[in-house]
Amino acid sequence: MLAWLIPFLTLFEPSDSLAVVSVDPVINAYRTQYFPQFLPNQQKLYFTVRKELNSDEEIYYANWKDGHFDTALPISELNQENNEGTPTFSADGLHMIFSGCEYPNSFGGCDLYETHWIDESWTKPKNLGFRVNSHDWEGQPHLSNDGGKLFFASDRPGGFGKRDLWVSTKDEVGQWQFPVNLGTSINSAEDEQGPYLLAKKNRFIFSSNKKGGLGGLDFYQIPYPISDQPAKPIQRINTDYHDAGITPSEQAEFYYISRRLNKPNQDLGIVRIFIPDSTFEDSSPVIVFEQIKFDDIEFETNAWQLDSIPPSLSQLIIYLTQNPTKQVEIQGHTDEVGGAEKNLLLSEKRALSIKMVLIQHKINPERIKTIGFGNTQPKIKNPTALDRKQNRRIEIIVH
Repeated sequence: MLAWLIPFLTLFEPSDSLAVVSVDPVINAYRTQYFPQFLPNQQKLYFTVRKELNSDEEIYYANWKDGHFDTALPISELNQENNEGTPTFSADGLHMIFSGCEYPNSFGGCDLYETHWIDESWTKPKNLGFRVNSHDWEGQPHLSNDGGKLFFASDRPGGFGKRDLWVSTKDEVGQWQFPVNLGTSINSAEDEQGPYLLAKKNRFIFSSNKKGGLGGLDFYQIPYPISDQPAKPIQRINTDYHDAGITPSEQAEFYYISRRLNKPNQDLGIVRIFIPDSTFEDSSPVIVFEQIKFDDIEFETNAWQLDSIPPSLSQLIIYLTQNPTKQVEIQGHTDEVGGAEKNLLLSEKRALSIKMVLIQHKINPERIKTIGFGNTQPKIKNPTALDRKQNRRIEIIVH
């Protein structure tokens, strides 16, 4: 079985602020479609299809023409009775590597196969051999632009978890070598899948369901060549369900990805999403918590809502994102106007309003504690009317 999905009845609702647009309905015509691969030189989108809930997986393609896709068609010379999917291509689009399952010459359940475009047809698939394939599962291949590296997922021995990401390098005579595990900067005790080398941004992208994500498979990125620094989640596009399979589209800064469709009779579909180039750059400054001053978080009398996010809170969001093990305690305070019971409730609401901002920016609520002190800990004792706003405040402790 090639697919990483496990069908759920719950429908996905986008939680990200970016515009997500479903591609032409001819692409999302079946129960499930995923792992898109767009070839700019051919103006074709290739992807994996599962027509019904328990049907086999097949490779389809659709031509991009005059601003839309033509009807998607199966690659009849490749699709067999068993599963085929997740194709990847050489830069010229004439060499394809894909995953096929339970073939007569398979080393294990699913192996990687290659085929060539000759005389307007794909040649008979050839197993990549024992150096690449094992007696275990291999799938989701991705060829580098120069054709010299083949990334893929496998649950073979020697990994760090369930499915790990591996790379095989082609030698000087064109022979694929024994694969090397991509290491703990990428792989975890859980599943890593869907490798993609975004060469123009020197970024290696993949999906993982490891602890700390939003749910299901989340997208991660790491600078390429891969270093010892851990991969980071791509917060801009992750949701609380499976997100995996990414490819640039026909337009700059737009990508095709696969994720849950908001339709009762469909599971996963292919959507077109805007991802600015800045997402793949090291543009976020390193934040030092001790340098953040929260004096710009101010409340009107008897108010607890924030009209906008002050700069200090934006810095806190970046800090907590950069330091995922840190816990935060938010303390709310009021001035002395009003009764003690009312002020205690008001201070708790102020702390909770800050917590909600952090949650909306994908900080795990389990990392956030809130407490209200009412007017029992004034910053300025016996304040003037002008000074009271300094007592209507938020204090934040990180540990």
